[in-house]
Amino acid sequence: MMLPSKLRDLRDLRKKHGLSQKELAEKLMTTQAKVASWENGDSVPDISYIAKLTVLYDVSADYLLKDGKQEGQTIMDRQNTKRLGRINSIYWTIVIAVYLLASIATGRWSTSWVLFILGGAIWLIGAGFHWINSTK
Repeated sequence: MMLPSKLRDLRDLRKKHGLSQKELAEKLMTTQAKVASWENGDSVPDISYIAKLTVLYDVSADYLLKDGKQEGQTIMDRQNTKRLGRINSIYWTIVIAVYLLASIATGRWSTSWVLFILGGAIWLIGAGFHWINSTK
C-alpha cells in the first residue's frame, strides 16, 4: 500500500512532467477525480494504473510502492547524466582544438601540451563543483 509520502511523490512526478491532473487522467484513461483522490491520499491506484504510471514517469514500480528512495535513476537523472556527458565532450573538443590551433600558430608542438594540463585542471575544478552540488 502506498504511504502518504508516496502519494505526494505522485503529485511531484506529475508536476515535474508538466501535467495537470486532467491531462494525467486523460493519459491514464480515467477521471480527474480519481487522480485527485490518489494525490490527496483518499484512495490508492490499482495495479493497472501503477503499471501505466511507471511507464509514463519512467520510474520503477518499487519507487511507487515502497517506502524510501528509488534505487536507480529516474529519467531526469539520466537526462542530466547525458547532458553532462555532452558538456564534457564539447569541453574536450574545444581543448583539443585550442591545442591544435596554438601548436600550428606557434610551431611549438612540444610545448603546447601545457594546454592539456591547464584544460585538465579546469575540468577537475568544474567536476569538483558538480560533485559538491550533487551531494547536497
